[in-house]
Amino acid sequence: MKKILLSLSALTIGATPAVSLLNVGQKQVITQVTSEIQKKIDETSVLFKAPIITNAQKQNADVTTNWLNDQKVSDISNIDSALSYANFNAEKYDMKSAQKTLNKIYKDKDYKYKNEDAASELIFGAADKGVSLLENSIDDDGLKVEGVNEFLNWISYVSFVSGGSLKADKFDSSILKFADKISFVKMFKHYPAPTYSQLWNEGVRTYRGLKFYALSNFNSFMSVNFGLTSETGGWNFKIQDEGSSNIARNFFNASSAMYKEVFSKDDKKVSKHEFKFTSDSVVYLLNFIYSLSYYIDAFNQPEYMLDPSMVRDQNHLFSPYKTNLEIMNEVYNKNISKENIDKRSLNGILSIFYDIMYKGSDPNGYRSSRVLKILFQVDNDITDGNTNLNFDKKVFKGKPNSWGSLSFDVGEWMNNTTGSNGIFNILFASLATGFINNQISGFIGTFLGWLKLSPENLGSILAGIISSMLSGIDMSYFFNNLSSQLNSTLKNMYSWRLLGIPIGGQIKEPLEKALAGMGFGSENSPNKPHKSDDVTDDFIDYLDKSIKKLSNIKVSENSPDTWSLFDNLFNQLLNEKGRLQSILKLFNVNLPIDMSNKSIKDIFKINVLGISIGDVLTLILKGFDSSLPLFYKILGLLATVTGSDISNEYDFFIKGQEKPLSSINEVLGYTPTDGRTSDLAVIWSMMKFVKDDNGKNKVLGIRPKNSNNTEEEKIWGHKAWKYLLGLNYDDKSYNQDSILFYVNELLTNGLTSKIIQWPVKMTRKYIDYNLSDITFNRNKKMNYWSSKDLFSTQFVSYQEDSKQEVLNYKIMYKVKKDVYYTYNVSVYKENTSSKYKINSFNRI
Repeated sequence: MKKILLSLSALTIGATPAVSLLNVGQKQVITQVTSEIQKKIDETSVLFKAPIITNAQKQNADVTTNWLNDQKVSDISNIDSALSYANFNAEKYDMKSAQKTLNKIYKDKDYKYKNEDAASELIFGAADKGVSLLENSIDDDGLKVEGVNEFLNWISYVSFVSGGSLKADKFDSSILKFADKISFVKMFKHYPAPTYSQLWNEGVRTYRGLKFYALSNFNSFMSVNFGLTSETGGWNFKIQDEGSSNIARNFFNASSAMYKEVFSKDDKKVSKHEFKFTSDSVVYLLNFIYSLSYYIDAFNQPEYMLDPSMVRDQNHLFSPYKTNLEIMNEVYNKNISKENIDKRSLNGILSIFYDIMYKGSDPNGYRSSRVLKILFQVDNDITDGNTNLNFDKKVFKGKPNSWGSLSFDVGEWMNNTTGSNGIFNILFASLATGFINNQISGFIGTFLGWLKLSPENLGSILAGIISSMLSGIDMSYFFNNLSSQLNSTLKNMYSWRLLGIPIGGQIKEPLEKALAGMGFGSENSPNKPHKSDDVTDDFIDYLDKSIKKLSNIKVSENSPDTWSLFDNLFNQLLNEKGRLQSILKLFNVNLPIDMSNKSIKDIFKINVLGISIGDVLTLILKGFDSSLPLFYKILGLLATVTGSDISNEYDFFIKGQEKPLSSINEVLGYTPTDGRTSDLAVIWSMMKFVKDDNGKNKVLGIRPKNSNNTEEEKIWGHKAWKYLLGLNYDDKSYNQDSILFYVNELLTNGLTSKIIQWPVKMTRKYIDYNLSDITFNRNKKMNYWSSKDLFSTQFVSYQEDSKQEVLNYKIMYKVKKDVYYTYNVSVYKENTSSKYKINSFNRI
């Protein structure tokens, strides 16, 4: 092998004590190599592969040594040994002494090189640790508390060692700007569907309480959007005495008072309040929708789901033996179901659509009108063709009076407000009462009071009319006799005398003045042709014609058949052919295709690709219902991640100081823009450790501002910022509506769990690829640089005396083609030891 010796100044680094020992006693010097000496050279030269590769290839000593330590000696030399590089050297050398000498060698500038992969290894190594902890925190059942705790500890460590380079002011304002752009998500920070425990805390125990909880949330929605405050009659109803009738009376009174304020006007007759939708009201609207759905769903239990063939009539939709109102009263007194409520489903409200698309036979529309009864039914006598359902009996009947008193009957609907009936009846009554209270005053108010037509009774009657029309019952008799019964009542009232004094004119004059203002009794009358110049007669005739017109609607242009708008309209639209098209034409709405031979039920039964339209719509609605919780959780997570409430909801303390910090700036370490700071900025700042003026870490604590201000309520140190993130480590749980709470909720969903874990898995692959790429490239280079074919040795001398042996030789290393580096090596072994030490090592 050709050897090229570079004319470099010799570098001698190493231990020299052996030199003095060579001068003592009888020496035996050997200048010719023997097989035994060659074996010693081969075995001792292995150690110098590390410094030689370090020097010749300009590699980091630690990286080179660590890689060689794991290699089998037989793979990198001609020695047949299964030992690793590290173990083999430890067998041949006194490694304590050898390592000391090697450390001196590696301090020389020709052996001191940076690890070229250090930055990548640091980044990907840290990422590998973080991702491993994250993987141990997540599974298909959600977040694992212990794993999350370790992961957060790692993040805290990373944030701490980052120093000022990752201060919260770097991202605080960006989060706030993004939050302002998606401000609508704030309404979803708290899950919009009330849970069983939330209802219980609100005082709701039974479905009676749930009814008024739902209506209360509707009024809260209206109150906020009309801009009412505590000073102007804003809604502030609490569920109390839910087991008694008091709750209905209390609700009605409070609701009537609120709507009286809503409809009030100033001195210039301008409304004081205007409806302006605000995002703050959405939480009440969603609470209303969900609690209403829970209420309806109570009637969807198997015992109340009759097959239409078993239903007797419209008044027995839930039981063959009990009327609808009896079933409502039964449900009223039942305790709310934790199982059904905590499903957080809209199944109750959606059941009206499921019932409409019911595939079985339902010619009378019994199944499809169940929900209408739950929402609107007023009376306990709603069978088809019921003659009790008339104006005289339900609303008001004025009779010819005797000399000394007024003779009249106020209808049954004046008493329908607080009973066990349709859920909206009391709301309609209170709304109407509030409106009427702003319209009636003075003599008219007093007079109506004599007639027992107080604003409350009038409101109840109006609610009875509206609710009955919406409840999907046969109203034919009521409307067919309305004009004649109303005419009779008015004529009798016009003739009233009290103590011989005619007072009918006090009723007739303002009423006819109002009707005349509409044109009745004149050529401009809406009644064409108008019957009479008598205003009342003209109005009654117009009313009678209108009712007859709506009672005889043509099914189609080519058919003499007619139908009535008042004969169970809901059922007719669903089950009778042509009803939908004819009613739309009544309002000048023309369909693009002829539907005169189709009912809504027929449309739902149309098959497309082997599945009915009704089935498709049902699947869509059920999919919508099941996906809503996921949608809410995503929005909830967005709201918490971009939130900025922590600094306002908590007091912050320093261990050893009794008073809370006066400013959040002391936690952040900077002054936030506009005095606002994101929740993540607060948490990150606490995570990095707050320092005092001397640069020492301070222990921070938190306590809710709405607490009892006790020491026991304070949370300190790492538990504090973890608590703000949502981890209650002591209870091994996640705080409601926190960041970690929503992450955990999302992970319990199979699909979202896979979606969330996907980037983690992709990150793992990316990290593993880069780490393996570093390892692959290093292995490739080191395998070549450490090849036995690149190394050769040349014997120089061997000396032996009574105390030690000294072996000198050269190692030649091929750097590249025709370029070799030569290293002088001197090792010795004391006769009292079996292991070598390094005497010297230098490159020529």
